[in-house]
Order: sequence, then C-alpha cells, then structure tokens
Amino acid sequence: MNPSPTSQIVETTDEPIKIHVYDDNGYLPIHRATFNGHEIVIKNILDEAQRRNEFTQQLEARTHDINELTPLLLATAAGRLDIIAYLLTYPVNFHAVDANGR
Repeated sequence: MNPSPTSQIVETTDEPIKIHVYDDNGYLPIHRATFNGHEIVIKNILDEAQRRNEFTQQLEARTHDINELTPLLLATAAGRLDIIAYLLTYPVNFHAVDANGR
C-alpha cells in the first residue's frame, strides 16, 4: 500500500515541505490534509508557512477546481468538525465564500 501524500509530508524531514504544489485534483497539501482530517499535517504545513512568511496564503489558499474552497470551507463541506474547530484557532477568514457565493 502506498502512503498518502499527506502522510509523506509528516514523515519527510530532510526535504523542504512542498506546500505550494497542487495535485491533479487541484488541492494543495493543506486542502488534502483538511479533507482527510489530518490535524498534525495541517499544523506542520502552517508551521512551515509561518517560517516562510506565507501563513495567510496557506489559510486563504483556494482549491483549483470549480468550487474554489479555502481550507475552512473544505473542512465545512467535508463535515470535519474537529478540523473546523482547529482552523478557527488561527486567524482564518470565516467570511470567505466559494465560487458559488456560498
């Protein structure tokens, strides 16, 4: 069984985290971790983003698909209440809307 892309982010320590690489579905690692409920991966991504002075960009990053979801919107759509609560501990834009204005 192949490890998931999000588990590889946690396990990789010798290489910089590739937090800006979209997958074939239009998701960044933070979107994939949010969708799958991987809080520790989200924390690692946000720690790396803060180190790079790109913290807000990660919290506001939108999926490259027809929905254009931020991590918070994606957590909401996926019903990940634990991840919603976790993301709300950060300065996220809870007024963000998706591509359909919802």
